[in-house]
Amino acid sequence: MYDTNILIIDDDTITLELLQVVLEEITSGKIISFSDSKQALDFVNSSQMDSVSLVICDWLMPDVSGLDILAALRIKHSNTPFLMLTANATKELVVDSMRLGATDFIVKPFHTNSLLSKVERLIRDAD
Repeated sequence: MYDTNILIIDDDTITLELLQVVLEEITSGKIISFSDSKQALDFVNSSQMDSVSLVICDWLMPDVSGLDILAALRIKHSNTPFLMLTANATKELVVDSMRLGATDFIVKPFHTNSLLSKVERLIRDAD
């Protein structure tokens, strides 16, 4: 079990709830979640973001995209691991995300074991 605060951003509430339940298995830290991408962007730009060790974010959302959130995160938190969630892992998305500093990807629908494996690796690599 890790003592890691994780930020989850996804406009699909079912995916958001699933992520919360799965991540509670591996962290004793806080899991902060947003289904509203504008609110998530405000959080990323706030001082509260200083306590977050990992961001898991959907790519395609109304109002603010995952790429926009990633770009904002990298301004103040260049080393915070960022796991991009997407249902459409196109070459363009991968290139754009890597250019902006995404650490890894996971394609929806995902298997929980695959998600946990990636999350645990990102947490270990960040320490």
